[in-house]
Amino acid sequence: MPSLILQKNSGFTLIELMIVIAIIGILAAIAIPQYFAYIETAKAQTVSGNLKMAVDAVTNAFAASNNDVSTNIYSTLNGQSAHDVADPVYGSGTPAFVAATGTQTGQCGQVLIDAATISQAGPQQVTVMVSTTGCSGNLGTAIARACSAEGFIHAATTSGIIITQNGKVTP
Repeated sequence: MPSLILQKNSGFTLIELMIVIAIIGILAAIAIPQYFAYIETAKAQTVSGNLKMAVDAVTNAFAASNNDVSTNIYSTLNGQSAHDVADPVYGSGTPAFVAATGTQTGQCGQVLIDAATISQAGPQQVTVMVSTTGCSGNLGTAIARACSAEGFIHAATTSGIIITQNGKVTP
């Protein structure tokens, strides 16, 4: 008499596949917002680093002006000495440091400086601030927090940071 051999198909059942897909969905729902928050924090920290670089450049330019040396702040910050720094929010092609002339607000993440050249003749003070105009999501708040953590409390507000000719920095 022939024996009947039952073969069992190996594979996944529909329920097992649905459980795996549900687990992947739950993990994605947790991870994706955290990833975007991480990206915002990284951009904000880069902006605060650019702010610190600008404040240092203006302070150094004032020190150089005491020795009768004139410094072009924008070529110093946006040029080769700063390795062609780009705005961390908008990327390449958008400068990280711009002139704050009149009512110009700049784009989100740009550092605004109200003096192009610093020399012995002037200006007597320079204001440096970070633009949060047009920031998406919580990026403006993240930039304000990162600047505040660097010690620049008013950097992302209308008052900005004031650097005087004697090198005093007022946050």
